[in-house]
Amino acid sequence: WKPRVAMNAKAQAVVTTIPMQEASIDIWHSKYQLKTKTGEPVDKDINATYERVAKALAEVENKSVRTQHMKNFIWALQNGAIPAGRITSNAGAEAHKPATSTINCTVSGT
Repeated sequence: WKPRVAMNAKAQAVVTTIPMQEASIDIWHSKYQLKTKTGEPVDKDINATYERVAKALAEVENKSVRTQHMKNFIWALQNGAIPAGRITSNAGAEAHKPATSTINCTVSGT
């Protein structure tokens, strides 16, 4: 026995663009926007931050699939999958922040 189900619905993409709030831009600018040691912005906008982070995350993948993974990571970041603060701040930032880590927690021996 097989149920009869009519599948006439068409899948439609639901796209809602919500502009960045002023407080969000301020937090990005002060905490996550990569800057040189003299304070000049390296990440020109939030998408540049997403690209920097995605490229760093994709670096661990096989070279043959790295570009696709980077694109997938950018898509995820643009659609709300935001990693922890140190990852957003430090991934791909080695040239400007060589003594930083992407580890977002520490363990104390006390």
